[in-house]
Amino acid sequence: MPSLTTSPSPAVVPGVTVLHVEPNSLGARLKMAPGDRLLSINRHPISDVIDVWFHSAAERLTVEWLPANSPPDAKPLRSTAHKAFHERLGLEVEPFEIKRCTNYCVFCFVHQLPSGMRRELYIKDEDYRLSFLYGNYITGTNLSPADLKRIETMKLSPIFFSIHATDTAVRERLLAKPNITPIMPLLKRLTSKGIAIHAQIVLCPGINDGKVLDQTVADLATLHPMLESVAVVPLGMTSHRARLPQLPPVTPEYAKAFLPIISKLQGRTRRKVGYPVVFPSDEFFLIAGLEPPSYDRYPEIPQLANGVGMYYRLYSELDELLESLPEELPSRRRVAAITTAMGAKVIGRLVERINERVKNLELEILTVTNTLFGEGITVTGLLPGADFERAIRDNPGFDRYIIPDNALRAWDKRFLDDVTLAELRERTGAEIVTGGDTAADIAHATLDSLS
Repeated sequence: MPSLTTSPSPAVVPGVTVLHVEPNSLGARLKMAPGDRLLSINRHPISDVIDVWFHSAAERLTVEWLPANSPPDAKPLRSTAHKAFHERLGLEVEPFEIKRCTNYCVFCFVHQLPSGMRRELYIKDEDYRLSFLYGNYITGTNLSPADLKRIETMKLSPIFFSIHATDTAVRERLLAKPNITPIMPLLKRLTSKGIAIHAQIVLCPGINDGKVLDQTVADLATLHPMLESVAVVPLGMTSHRARLPQLPPVTPEYAKAFLPIISKLQGRTRRKVGYPVVFPSDEFFLIAGLEPPSYDRYPEIPQLANGVGMYYRLYSELDELLESLPEELPSRRRVAAITTAMGAKVIGRLVERINERVKNLELEILTVTNTLFGEGITVTGLLPGADFERAIRDNPGFDRYIIPDNALRAWDKRFLDDVTLAELRERTGAEIVTGGDTAADIAHATLDSLS
């Protein structure tokens, strides 16, 4: 995801600034350059990257812009050109200002962050554009009439919604915001206009489970198939909740009791609409000490990025992968995969199978506790660089250490505590590689350049 600006501009300036022009693109042929101000395409005003993509899809474009450093009274340049339907305009434009969240959700992770982390981590976004572009979840509480009209006109689909409960009183309690607009009329309006919806429910024991969850799933199922899926995920609680509402955690006992309940909800929903609609995240199964289910009967795994079906995806092509691995390494090598206790449950079987397949390889799991957020946070993507450094120093002697790629920010390889991957390598003097979320990623991280 590109960096997005978060501070308001001192004045509203029409158009967007061009940051980069792709060589040999239509923008280059129009002689546009970085610093130019793109004002309109086919007479449609441009306010962000979505406008650029949407209006530049036409095959005949009339583009209006101001060259960089133009005086205030300068007249815009205008040019008309033809392009192939699939051809891009070739302009990278400035990021847009994020619409902020004004809810105070009782389970909000941002409210549970310790001080001293990267500044952008404290930003609570509630922006339908980020939902469309990157799959960020929104509650919809700040959608204006203009926002809704734009979503419908441009068919910005799918949109990802945090529902939590369709009962308005319960939802107000969860969002800690009174007098919110009921969610069901909003979802009905969008789905009736052809906008696909993916929803999530952050499950808070004693608040939005039981009969509240039954009603929520029943309500949302009425919007299927345009409401394509609902992921149910357990709330995550850090050790930094001293001034926040006290909430019971999802314990192993709770998860074991909850999974049969949601299975019944899936069966009931399937009988009504022909599809289960609601899916618990793999985390519930792992907390309960159970193996997550198979998703082989689904053409597409619903809400994979929200933790639904990640375990199944990891192991779906394991046998084929193992056949492709070398049977033996030329010399004995020790490799450590650093992860959380939850991560160890996920990759444990994979590690065993790789060790069985490859002679002279000793692949081990090193489990760490999250010292930044506390032992209640067990997802690998939230481990700080300091925890990886400690694990490496406490466990010397490995030829290579594997860390999960999702613990690093994509574009600068920086951990949540502002340590970079390069700094971690320099501090430890160890060979450190990153592994993704598939069995092939982990196998390649283990074996590449060793065989």
